[in-house]
Amino acid sequence: MAEFHDVHLELLVEAYSLPQAERLAYIDLCIRYLGSISRAEIMAEFKVAQAAASKDLALYRELKPGNCSIDTATKRTIISHGSYTPLVQISVHTALNLIQYGFSRSELMQKRPMLPIDEIDPLYLPERLKEEQVYVVTRAIKGRYAIKCSYGSESGEHGKRILFPSALFVDRKNWYFRAYDRNDSDPNLSGFKNFKLSRIFDVEQEESILPTVAELTDREWNEEVTFIIAFKKDLRPEIVDKISREFSISGSVHSVTCRAALAWYVKTNWKIDLTGNNNNGWLYFDVLNKEALQEVKCLEKLFEE
Repeated sequence: MAEFHDVHLELLVEAYSLPQAERLAYIDLCIRYLGSISRAEIMAEFKVAQAAASKDLALYRELKPGNCSIDTATKRTIISHGSYTPLVQISVHTALNLIQYGFSRSELMQKRPMLPIDEIDPLYLPERLKEEQVYVVTRAIKGRYAIKCSYGSESGEHGKRILFPSALFVDRKNWYFRAYDRNDSDPNLSGFKNFKLSRIFDVEQEESILPTVAELTDREWNEEVTFIIAFKKDLRPEIVDKISREFSISGSVHSVTCRAALAWYVKTNWKIDLTGNNNNGWLYFDVLNKEALQEVKCLEKLFEE
């Protein structure tokens, strides 16, 4: 049997049928970034029978015997951390796109553009992510366990943290994750926080460290808030027109709804004035429901900035 290592999907298609190559790529993605896969997940994703899903998993284990093993208790195929090597070539940003939007073989195929398109800097990315920065976090989200890492915070504190990642989010092409930060030396500093994926380093999986119920209960993530905003009165008409085109909006009053945990990003991206400081000429909008927002405890700091 031919050996495959980090190959383009097309090479698998030459050896197997396109549908089976696609399913093998899906298995590899789940093993690498989620840490495990079940037969039922393959059946649901590709609408195949149980026998076909079992055959795909058996073929994957035959192609990559060091990549995974079967957990007899859960019947899931789980990653072998020390010996895993990729079957299919999947870039970090492609993997995140597949996790965000769902699996699509077209993301893995080498394609020609439909029209002539040039790239100024094909190596440029909004952030340079390393694979380990991503898969350690995504596996921990799926498995609900801790990671230990250092974090390059703006304050300059780079000490080791114990984090329990719970969700991913993306803001203007920059990837972040939500996590509970357990601080044993000062429990008052513990809590749910947002972390930029590109800033974590020295990452370790800690599957034996499990979260408590409180460390799984993120009220700020589950609560929604709505900003009701209007253009600042002193903005020139041409500026209002430019902003309206940029944000694809019409009229003077708008509403923006988001998770309470992500309110800072909305405030920043929409350039919303929460302090009433008219000297901030770079702000575009005033908030009309300030009193209602101030009642949300986790938003208190937004009104101090």
